[in-house]
Amino acid sequence: MRTKDECKRLLSKIGLKIGVSPILISTRLLSDEDKKDMLNGDLSLEILELHVKMWMANGMPDYAHGNTDYFRNQ
Repeated sequence: MRTKDECKRLLSKIGLKIGVSPILISTRLLSDEDKKDMLNGDLSLEILELHVKMWMANGMPDYAHGNTDYFRNQ
C-alpha cells in the first residue's frame, strides 16, 4: 500500500519525465478508481506512464469526468 505522498511523487516523476503537469494527470486522466488502485499498489509505474503517453497522444481529454473534449490551455 502506498501513501498519498508516494503517489504524488510518482505522478511528479512521470510528469517530469514526459513533460506534463502531474496535476493534469491527477485531475483529467485518473478516475477515483484509478487513484484507489494506485494507492493499493495495483497500478504500476510502467503502466501508468504508458497510459499518460496514450492520453497525451489523444489530446489530453478529461477522461476522469467522462469528457472527451481535447485539453485547451486557457
